[in-house]
Amino acid sequence: RDTFLSQIIKMVEDAQTSKAPIQQLADKISAVFVPIVIAVAVLTFLLWYFIIPTPAQQTMHGTITPLANAIINTVAVLVIACPCAMGLATPTAVMTGTGRASELGILFKSGEALEATGGADTVLFDKTGTLTVGRPQLTDIKALSDRYSEEELLNLAASAESGSEHPLADAIVAEATMRNLELHTLSAFRNYPGKGIRATISDKTILVGNSRFITSQKVEIPDEVTEKMGILEAQAKTVVLIAIDDAVEGLFGITDALKPTSQQAVVELQQAGLTTGMLTGDNRVTAEAIASQAGITEIFANLLPGDKTGIIKQEQEKGRKVAMVGDGINDAPALTQADSGIAIGTGTDVAIASASVVVISGDPLSISQAVRLSKRTLRTIRQNLFWAFIYNVILIPVAAAGLLHPMFAAGAMSLSSIFVVTNSLRLKNFEKKK
Repeated sequence: RDTFLSQIIKMVEDAQTSKAPIQQLADKISAVFVPIVIAVAVLTFLLWYFIIPTPAQQTMHGTITPLANAIINTVAVLVIACPCAMGLATPTAVMTGTGRASELGILFKSGEALEATGGADTVLFDKTGTLTVGRPQLTDIKALSDRYSEEELLNLAASAESGSEHPLADAIVAEATMRNLELHTLSAFRNYPGKGIRATISDKTILVGNSRFITSQKVEIPDEVTEKMGILEAQAKTVVLIAIDDAVEGLFGITDALKPTSQQAVVELQQAGLTTGMLTGDNRVTAEAIASQAGITEIFANLLPGDKTGIIKQEQEKGRKVAMVGDGINDAPALTQADSGIAIGTGTDVAIASASVVVISGDPLSISQAVRLSKRTLRTIRQNLFWAFIYNVILIPVAAAGLLHPMFAAGAMSLSSIFVVTNSLRLKNFEKKK
């Protein structure tokens, strides 16, 4: 009952049985439509029986009296107006769309999630683990004085970062481990989320973090260090500084490569008419370099973990419908705030629980598929509703005019329902873009 497969099955079942908000439109139309049809049927009877009664007619089945003719025309109106197609318009499309999505590894938790994703006009990506592979690698170590060698700086930084869970800290520790360095014991440690850490090693105060953090600790960053940082940042590398006893002694360049399909996913979203953006804690220069590689147009940089929610609120206040894509614990509030929260299935359980849509694989193309399939499902629902409505608008007057026998009306009503179901089933042919 608690297996991942059983949870997937339950999510699909819940989505297929839930009502999408667009269903409310069909419900409202039906609430007005049914009384109108009954009124038209009554008027049809009164018209054919009292106002323009037809003479009795002899047929192979017997005599059709004015009363019988009035009843036949009234029944034809009621049969042709049966709102079966209108009732099937939304649920058949939602069931087919969510079923096809599950085959592609995309789980919509409800019909509302499907509609919100299809209605999005902006997609904001978390960077680490969503657009990038999520495994930062240390590529550069630069000592800034003769007091410490590169290996000594790496050892001190890795020792200090051993108490942190940040991905950049993992990259530094991993490099030290690969070099078989013996880490120092910490006598004090403090973590500043999204900024850096402060530790004490052998009576030395170690600061490791971004430039804003180092500056906030009253440590001056020389101009030559800023220039070296700019060179690495222009290469889409995140720069981490190490300060020892209030002096910047070294810097580390860390890169996190884009996933192979990130650029294609962004292109597909933009071709579908959506605006794409990236949320990251990196500085502006590094963020712009990464966004340029991915083809993303809007960049929100220098963000702390709690800032993402504010960015989404800001975009929503502009009238945008925002889909947020993330995978980490710190993405959970933003996923909840967004009109559609899309979690990467390879991410944290907290992110998955907070999102309304889950893509099981970590492939960014699944994000594009989720949005495109949602939009196609909504388009199918609108087509179904239009057909059901226009069919009634055209054929109810025909039936009221006595030009449609109830048997043919029943056949036409059935054909209308078959059209809606068949149109919805076309969603099963939705395939990945090549």
